[in-house]
Amino acid sequence: MLVFTQRHDSRPALQQALDAASGLKPGSWASVEALSMLAVEARAHGRPEADDLYATARKAAQGLKHGSVESVRALTWLARAERDPGRTP
Repeated sequence: MLVFTQRHDSRPALQQALDAASGLKPGSWASVEALSMLAVEARAHGRPEADDLYATARKAAQGLKHGSVESVRALTWLARAERDPGRTP
């Protein structure tokens, strides 16, 4: 019988999300959305990873097919990350 235990992780949620994002494969609208949301949050916390997350999301979005609900949602988050204060052009 397998027993699953929940690992207690006392790190802040943002750090956990940044660590989890390192395993994302930027080839889906879901990853574009997640990376864009994370870029917004990282920038709000003054994290240096924010611009790299945004750039990765933007590059991934260029290669994906538009026209789905997922694409609209992801592109909306990407636009939010683009206009967020503190982003370097």
